[in-house]
Amino acid sequence: MNYRHHKVLLLLIILSVTFIGCKSTKSNSDAGSADARTAAIHILSQYEAGEFSQIYKESAPVFKQTGPEANFVAQFQQTLKKTGKLKNQKESSYEARPDDTYVLTYHMENDHFNSDIHLTLTRSKNGKMELAGIHQHDEPKK
Repeated sequence: MNYRHHKVLLLLIILSVTFIGCKSTKSNSDAGSADARTAAIHILSQYEAGEFSQIYKESAPVFKQTGPEANFVAQFQQTLKKTGKLKNQKESSYEARPDDTYVLTYHMENDHFNSDIHLTLTRSKNGKMELAGIHQHDEPKK
């Protein structure tokens, strides 16, 4: 009978640890989701204001490996000149990856273009969400 009680107790401990572990993961991912969305909105507001240099400075080290700040700023200034100011940002997709990376896509538009901006965000060692990648796809309106 004592052996049976130990088995039940062990099973209860395993289930409790599993349940608590799952609950922690969920709240961590909820916090990551909120942090990623907050960072994305901040980056998009900088984008709309033409603050490309600031976007680069606040980005993750992996982002900066793609090239110098001047190239990034020049490329996005050229894109802004081509498309004009974009507005009406709406989140169109969201993906949380197992490596604590988040990919958010925002649809924006103006009178001449529909654009999708894909932001890849990652958490730095100090806990801050940082831009790890950005891609913009523009389609002229017909």
